[in-house]
Amino acid sequence: MRGARSALLMFLVLTVMVPFGVSAQEATPAWWSLAGIDRDRALVLVNGDGRVRTALVQGMPVTEVVWSPEGGRLAFTGLQNGVPVVGIATTGASPRAWVIAPGRDPAWSTDGRWLAWLDGDEVVIATREGERVQRVAVGANRLVWSLDGRWLAFTKLTGEPDYSSCPVVEVGWIARATGAVTMLGRGIGDVAWIARRGDAEQPQLVYTGASDARLRWADPTSGTSGVLWDGYAETCRGPLLTSADGQWLAFLDAAGGGDDVVLLNLVTGGTRRLDDLPVGYPSIQLPRVYLWLDPLARFLYASRSFPTVVTRVDLVTGVRTVAAADPGVLVAVGPEGERLAFVRNSPGKLPVLVIIEPATGHVETVEGLGWVAWEPAAYQPVVFSAWQRTWEREDRPVAGGLAARSWTWGPQPLRVTIEEYRDAPGGRRAVLYWDKARMEVTALSGSRETRWYVTNGLLAKELITGQVQIGDAVFEEREPAMIAVAGDLDDPSGPTYATFHDFLTAPPLPVGVEIRWRMHRDGRVTEDGPGGVFAAVLIPETNHTVADVFWAFLQSEGLVWGDDQVTEGRLFEPTFFATGFPITEPYWATVKVGGVFQDVLVQCFERRCLTYTPSNAPGWQVEMGNVGLHYLAWRDHW
Repeated sequence: MRGARSALLMFLVLTVMVPFGVSAQEATPAWWSLAGIDRDRALVLVNGDGRVRTALVQGMPVTEVVWSPEGGRLAFTGLQNGVPVVGIATTGASPRAWVIAPGRDPAWSTDGRWLAWLDGDEVVIATREGERVQRVAVGANRLVWSLDGRWLAFTKLTGEPDYSSCPVVEVGWIARATGAVTMLGRGIGDVAWIARRGDAEQPQLVYTGASDARLRWADPTSGTSGVLWDGYAETCRGPLLTSADGQWLAFLDAAGGGDDVVLLNLVTGGTRRLDDLPVGYPSIQLPRVYLWLDPLARFLYASRSFPTVVTRVDLVTGVRTVAAADPGVLVAVGPEGERLAFVRNSPGKLPVLVIIEPATGHVETVEGLGWVAWEPAAYQPVVFSAWQRTWEREDRPVAGGLAARSWTWGPQPLRVTIEEYRDAPGGRRAVLYWDKARMEVTALSGSRETRWYVTNGLLAKELITGQVQIGDAVFEEREPAMIAVAGDLDDPSGPTYATFHDFLTAPPLPVGVEIRWRMHRDGRVTEDGPGGVFAAVLIPETNHTVADVFWAFLQSEGLVWGDDQVTEGRLFEPTFFATGFPITEPYWATVKVGGVFQDVLVQCFERRCLTYTPSNAPGWQVEMGNVGLHYLAWRDHW
């Protein structure tokens, strides 16, 4: 079973290292894509090209702004009557902001459910609305949340420099639920959380030991620790960077002057080195934005000042190109690296924000902003972790050879991308396509305990109707898909999704009736099907009757994966989680499968189409159709 898990993780790693057919920037801009601080220290929201800006916090000097990972919400710090305070702001159609407490240095959990900040010697932990739940006195100077939101790592200055003048810190973590504090030891430089096992629910803290400059890991769940990389990591000068799927860790190597970047693969343990990167800044520590890793680990930006030159390193080909040269001081990188923001200052003049698109060379300028940050990418570690857990439940036993049944999702993912969804934070969400379906996480800050944290799209319904859902109640009209629902892609006679379009409102078969209907590609329905299958259950929500073979399949039990073990359980819980409700009646069709024409029963549901092939081996007679594969083919030809 370990091999099945590793295969999935390795695919995710390899997938993000190659270009996709669908751009990661196909979603339309959110309500507000930039947060900025203007010359008067006011917090403003700015659209992508800078032509619309809304003041959110005025009359109080704003000193820091941090986006929530899900987008649509920010934490800020400012000075109120000379006292540092922390506040929260929400974006969208009616932006608003409010101060919640004295404090500084706010830090969001990776799912946006929790907010922490520093208040003197105390760490304050609160809900996303600012309701305080813990106060812990540790004297911290920096906070970093674990990937699952259960642990809050901190560093505490000791006042002692090491041989390289990098401050020595005490490293520890706080248990969010109890406030219990664990001290790990002394470190230097940056700290970060990784998913060592490829699972955000098994986080490990990474830091550089002060005594030997070795990159070390510590596991808060098991209490174990060790050396992650047996080299000299330069985490004081540069940051620790992780990819969105949690499988890559990047950092500067202290050897050779600290200009080499090491990419550590956390699945295989292998490393890749990028030698002599052009990085530099006139201080001991690089600004975090000066070394930036694409969320899907496709490329990396390295920057050097002054003048500022940004180099793009293609992690697939190794090619290095200049993304921008001397436009000002680099202050922000777009969520998928599609834009770079610089501030240009001239004596006696307003600061000018320069936004550059490296791919096109397009330039936008905005006056009066001295700092900005883009809304975060929809690619987040908790999303990848949730996708993996969802796949594992039904398909890990199949992949491991423990269950002889058809796939629920498929053996491996097809594509990771970002698509528009108006009601998701930021107006976009990350999606993962499989042979059989598409996985989505629309509300990053929702409860991961519910089965519905990960949903799978209504792809079959969209393919049949041509109505592409881009919001809870927003649709785009397309032509129904002229793609065979079942069998080989070159099947000349079986029904297509478009064939089913006129049968969505067909009256239901009476329960108990033998199914003889046969559907032809041209929409004709004859009554010469082989029979042997009966109408079983009428579903009132859509007024369609489910065939008995499909109903038995949806009620079936077998081996499922959960809590790191295989157990016996219902495959589909709730019943219609994977498929949605039926939207057609069941029909026989003559379908070409593997070059051979045979009788196949087909019934489409909102999310999937099910097929029954009597000649197949047991366990494979009922299968999920390749709706995800078909949907991608349809979408790619719009």
